[in-house]
Amino acid sequence: MRYTLKYLADAFKRFFAGGGYPRFKSKHHTQDGFTIPQKVKIKGTYLYVPKLGWLRLKGSNPYAAFMPRQARIRKEGTKANPKWYVYITYDVPREAVKPSAQTGTLGVDRNVGQATDSEGVIHGLTDTSKLDTKIKRKQREQARKQKGSNRGRRVSGQLRKRQRQRKRIRDNDTHHISRELADKAHTVVLEDLNTAGMTQSAKGTVEAPGTQVKQKAGLNREILASGWHQLERKLAYKCGAVVKVDPKHTSQTCHHCGCVDPRNRVSQAVFQCVGCGLRMHADHNAAINILVRYERTVARGTGASARRAAFSGETALTREQDIPA
Repeated sequence: MRYTLKYLADAFKRFFAGGGYPRFKSKHHTQDGFTIPQKVKIKGTYLYVPKLGWLRLKGSNPYAAFMPRQARIRKEGTKANPKWYVYITYDVPREAVKPSAQTGTLGVDRNVGQATDSEGVIHGLTDTSKLDTKIKRKQREQARKQKGSNRGRRVSGQLRKRQRQRKRIRDNDTHHISRELADKAHTVVLEDLNTAGMTQSAKGTVEAPGTQVKQKAGLNREILASGWHQLERKLAYKCGAVVKVDPKHTSQTCHHCGCVDPRNRVSQAVFQCVGCGLRMHADHNAAINILVRYERTVARGTGASARRAAFSGETALTREQDIPA
């Protein structure tokens, strides 16, 4: 009950700070989780849950030697086949956390389904096209079921299971990519992208209807599924520093001669400069431009104006260990 009120207070705090009004759940909504806020007791592979006793945890726990601070227990799955997970937050000393590289700077260009660094390495996401097809099939099947029927609930559970699979694949991919980048360089430079603006609907209005609405909707889905914000958030605590630069014309500029021309982009993947004839992977060229833009900013003595997203803790870092209960 105490944390339910805390979540409500946090929601209204975000609202008064300029966010959206809190969306209250229906009275028929069942509680799908609860928090153990303090005095979390863990002995070996067992967690003590008040009023339930000791419950065994499955899976490995690399932070078992550190002090647990909070545990959040959540239910996923269907009513007939529920699965319970516990998310445990630990206080981890800084010296116990794997550090990033001590030197080096990398520019990273984020694109649909992949991220490319300034060394030319393409970090691709797992292909989930087959899983996406299954999700669409289950969505169509769910639409045909009577609302509230047993068959409808069964299909809804199958749909949520596949959506959870896709979410965890994306989460795992961004963890691996962020770790690879942190191992290579101390500072990672990204474009300061306005994702909300890039994924706005092209539907338009009745007076001025949009064009290629379905194509733009498909692109928006691909952008949001690429996990740009997830990657940025994980880089913020794994790297020494994350810096953002102006993204203007990074994909149309030749890093070799400086020619800026939309015709330089022969295709989505190919860059060929109309000025000097340089031909290379388009994302690699953009990543080099991102890095060069940051280096020029630092050289001009205005590096402080670049937006930084580095971790500012002094003595300890917070890590969350996801362990299925």
